[in-house]
Amino acid sequence: MGRKSVLKNRKEKNKKVEQWTLAILPKLKTADLGELTMDDLALLMKKSKSTIYQYFTTKEEIFEYITQVRIDYLYTYKNQITEEILKLDYRCETLGRILMEGAKDVSSFFLRQLQEHYPTAWKIIEEFLCALLEDLKQFYILGIENNIFKPISSELLIKLDEYFIRQLITDDNFFDQTEETLESTMRDYMYLKFEGLKK
Repeated sequence: MGRKSVLKNRKEKNKKVEQWTLAILPKLKTADLGELTMDDLALLMKKSKSTIYQYFTTKEEIFEYITQVRIDYLYTYKNQITEEILKLDYRCETLGRILMEGAKDVSSFFLRQLQEHYPTAWKIIEEFLCALLEDLKQFYILGIENNIFKPISSELLIKLDEYFIRQLITDDNFFDQTEETLESTMRDYMYLKFEGLKK
């Protein structure tokens, strides 16, 4: 039975905690997250379990924190997209940066494991994806109305984005048949999409 965490006040997380938790992401690309123990995480973070318990109560809380920190960072790019869209000055490089930053140091296998074992962390990703897709939909509508894009159904365009992103971030088998990475595949998709849409 593992040790039960004692209910007590946790220390406030700071920049150092953010750094040593995010630093484990590259080490988790092929890890079975369901099998990881607090001992394993302490070893990966190069911290004692007592140090970790000063900030976190459970493994779930650790993965939720890591996901939230990464997503908060991506929201800065999303806000930039919203501003660009409203000014009709959108550059697809901004979206490309969001997707590539989101994919940095993670694998589809890791994301699928997160979805399977840590639903509260996965929900953070889902909420971000929904907000991003809503921005993209507005972008397509404005682009078509202003004669920048070909008159293609915005509903179809957004469904294509949604299916592509959802499939790619959780289908680790895709990368068994290609030399591409999650990052480079996202970049190529965005290039094909926006070059094809332009009039």
